[in-house]
Amino acid sequence: MFHTIYSTLEKNQFNGALYLETSNEDSISLTLGYKDLDNSISITENTLFDIASLSKMYTAVMVLQLIEKKAISLEDTLTKWFHTDTFKNVTIEHLLTHTSGIPEYLGNASIKDIEEILHVKEPYFPAGSGWFYSNSNYVLLAKIIEHTSKLSYEDYLQKMIACPLHLQHTTSKPEAEQIAVGRLFDYINKKYISLTEDTVFKDMDKLCSFYGDGSIYSTAKDVARFIKGFIQGKLVSVEFVKRAITPSPLNNNYGYGFVIQDDSFGHSGGWPGYSSHCFCSLTSKKMTILLMNEEVSPVYEQQILAFLNNPEDMKQLIAPKHPSIMLINNTDNIEGTYELADEYQTRFTIKRGIDYFIISFDDQHDTHLFKIEPNLYWIRNTMSYINIRDRIFIEEGIEIPFNKQ
Repeated sequence: MFHTIYSTLEKNQFNGALYLETSNEDSISLTLGYKDLDNSISITENTLFDIASLSKMYTAVMVLQLIEKKAISLEDTLTKWFHTDTFKNVTIEHLLTHTSGIPEYLGNASIKDIEEILHVKEPYFPAGSGWFYSNSNYVLLAKIIEHTSKLSYEDYLQKMIACPLHLQHTTSKPEAEQIAVGRLFDYINKKYISLTEDTVFKDMDKLCSFYGDGSIYSTAKDVARFIKGFIQGKLVSVEFVKRAITPSPLNNNYGYGFVIQDDSFGHSGGWPGYSSHCFCSLTSKKMTILLMNEEVSPVYEQQILAFLNNPEDMKQLIAPKHPSIMLINNTDNIEGTYELADEYQTRFTIKRGIDYFIISFDDQHDTHLFKIEPNLYWIRNTMSYINIRDRIFIEEGIEIPFNKQ
């Protein structure tokens, strides 16, 4: 199996690291490509990747540890640690399950400290009445961990997660030489570039001071050790393991920091230049960890994951690493503000760039909107498309009508 996987991934120019365990407990650890493309330095098993939102699993486990020790409870409200009237009814459980209604910080560049969002933003909905994935929830949880434990997030991570499981390559404070350098793709000039060279995402490094929602660096093997230690009850009791991977009443696919879908649980993550996936079967010992340090098409990424899940069934991948785009011209007049016909009446604005458009959603970071067909536009690094002629927003195959405001 190793040869089949290695040769297929090499043929399809995979760059990253992976760890697999089959239902028979056979394991495969594999690295391909470069951790530093400019200097042709290869990835090794000890190369650290930014695991992005996989970090939420670790933050959730830290919180559950504090709950088991009765240092905090699921019902504790934010007012125990923060001054807020607007979000005074938000509890620990609301933060864990993304049911707090607290807006996303990533699209609010003026926010320098996460507590500011509690004073300058209004809730999307009353706490506990809706579901919205917001990184802010987990940044706040990280602060609560620090307040309660009297340790920094990194020190708590090392003391209560890394040391008990012997994770020698897991940290939120990596050395530069340990890191797989993330690369973004320049769709206009068709080459890889650094984060600081990207016209839209170059300011994202200013948000690196936030943690809890992301910020952990690790290897594929260490992520696997964390997941196994968690499900074996080495970090929290089996009772809390079950609660963590049980969907919340407001979302069938999210528990306490873990995504639950089909027959598996885990999480996926993304940050400019990085993507990560971790899924573990609920009924067998099958596990897939995939870490990448270059921007690729989400369709390519999903095909890689599907192949790794059943390497015998699909030896030929067909999705390109990057979709072909069309440069815009003066006849492409799609600028304006639009509103989706969804439950939140989500609004987005399209602005013109030089060879592409820029799309922005409320409280989300701007991103490219690339033209891929005469009337079809792709939101960069997503599975979302906009059919301008038919006024249809397509998100992971689901069609949502929209109108221009």
